[in-house]
Amino acid sequence: MVSFLTLPAELRALVIYQVLCSENNPPSRPFENGRIDFQDIDYRAWRSRAKILNENRNQHCPSNVASLLRTNRQLSAETQAILDIERQKSKLRYALDISVLHDYTLFVTWLSVPWISNRVDSLVANIRLFGHILPQEIAKTLSGDGGRLGFHWSFYAVLERFLRYGPVDGKKTQTKGDSKKSFYRRNPTFEDRDMTVKELTLNIDSAEDSLEFPPDEIDYRRWSTRHHGIERFRHPQAASDELIKYRTRPEWLAKYLLGEIRGLLYMGYHTASYGKILYESIGTLRVVAGGEEIATVDLASELASLSFNDPGDTFGDVWPRENRIPAFWEWKKQTLERRQQLGFPVVWPKDQN
Repeated sequence: MVSFLTLPAELRALVIYQVLCSENNPPSRPFENGRIDFQDIDYRAWRSRAKILNENRNQHCPSNVASLLRTNRQLSAETQAILDIERQKSKLRYALDISVLHDYTLFVTWLSVPWISNRVDSLVANIRLFGHILPQEIAKTLSGDGGRLGFHWSFYAVLERFLRYGPVDGKKTQTKGDSKKSFYRRNPTFEDRDMTVKELTLNIDSAEDSLEFPPDEIDYRRWSTRHHGIERFRHPQAASDELIKYRTRPEWLAKYLLGEIRGLLYMGYHTASYGKILYESIGTLRVVAGGEEIATVDLASELASLSFNDPGDTFGDVWPRENRIPAFWEWKKQTLERRQQLGFPVVWPKDQN
């Protein structure tokens, strides 16, 4: 039997490259496997009872390169040489599967992480919809004090976790004391890895094959009133929940998420603390539904157009209030410079020196 190391060097290089760039198939029924809801960090996202269930892995980071580097010295050296070349090409692509059950629970699986880096060129998040439309009884529980705890915050939490820490498992730290008796505990004070993505693609499609799409009389407006928590005012509760007979249309979720994203990008009084990381860490955002591109969000132009003069309009988490407008302009200047340094698209506004 021929040993891998006896193959010609050129052929070994091709095999190593294929392993580095390989992508796993998404799980066919992700909600049937044992998974974990990571509650180990201090999320900025509003976390409701909606769970974000992550795959159980036997490694902290699911990088394709890890096993190649650990096999033996020769293979490690050859892999490292290929890595050095690939890192210069700006083609690092990550792939993520987010399966959504009943418009509520998210199941997250990393499909491809060639190697760990805090500078990613492309992240494709394939969002697959399973099950039926959000049940009315669950929708009632998603109204918070002064806002909604809808599942759009679950998507934000997945993105936030990646942009702060990368594609890692639950983050743990050892307590001080006797090493034989030490144990792991929750610790929400980890140092950010400052992850960035030049192009983020949300690729939304339906994976449910046992339910039909809603008829024409049930449109996006009807679907969105349930997710926005106002259905009880516009559509009084019927004897049965009609919507759970059907599956969500991919373009509806795309429109819904785009609306929420644009709300954060506006950088208003309540949303600025959530929108900052999007401008700071993402070059361009694409949204695809059912194989068709729905929108490309031009973050460079959005950032350039931001302008505030009233402290009641932005940076509501900054006190005293007279510091808000200076804080906004300083943040905008620093973010424009940061985007330029990262190679992101930048539009320099007239109001920015």
